[in-house]
Amino acid sequence: MPNANEPRFPTHVAIIVDGNRRWAKQRMLPVSVGHKAGFDRLREITRYAVGDRGVFVLSLYVFSTENFSRDAKEVGYLMDLFANNFRTIADEMNERGCKVLFSGRREGLQQRVLDAMDYMMDLTKDNEKGIVNFCLNYGSHAELTDATRAIAAEVKAGTLEPEAIDEKVIEKHLYRDLPPVDLMIRTSGEERLSNFLLWQCAYAEFYFTDTLFPDFTKECFDKALAEYARRDRRMGGNTKK
Repeated sequence: MPNANEPRFPTHVAIIVDGNRRWAKQRMLPVSVGHKAGFDRLREITRYAVGDRGVFVLSLYVFSTENFSRDAKEVGYLMDLFANNFRTIADEMNERGCKVLFSGRREGLQQRVLDAMDYMMDLTKDNEKGIVNFCLNYGSHAELTDATRAIAAEVKAGTLEPEAIDEKVIEKHLYRDLPPVDLMIRTSGEERLSNFLLWQCAYAEFYFTDTLFPDFTKECFDKALAEYARRDRRMGGNTKK
């Protein structure tokens, strides 16, 4: 974790992984090749950000609730990729003492994907040096809806008074109780959040790059960190000079 004497450094970085399909199209390759290239880059950036650079929490938007509307063959390939390759990331993170988490709805995911997810979380559950949070079958609207339902159930059961509901209570009912996002990165040139970590990004700094994710190297990540270090984060108040 960075200390007060170090240059401004983010505790929680989130990345909207975008551009795999365009990367493949530019090279006249099948979409599946783009997704495989993106996954290879995902492994590299995960190792680098958490293992080498010391980012404490890295959240990665790898599959949204809306992505199920894509072509069934493409979705099937992505599920194969997750089920067959996610474990390698878990092994690497475990060696580095980092924890792997998943955020999103389990409903709708194939059992082999759920088995891989559970293996990764169980293997790394006691690690404390960093956290990699894969957002799979994730959407902020779904997360806030599920949190509201859970809170309402507690109120109905009499275990929670409505007057006791505050921001902390809401955060405890999100998929994961993690620090707020400091830096949100989106690759591929798009400049929108696409229903990702809306609550957690309330005061995040945004960094948009035209680079497609399969081309998003460690140097590109360092460039985003350098830009973050130059930002003046006011958090709704006065600047700190």
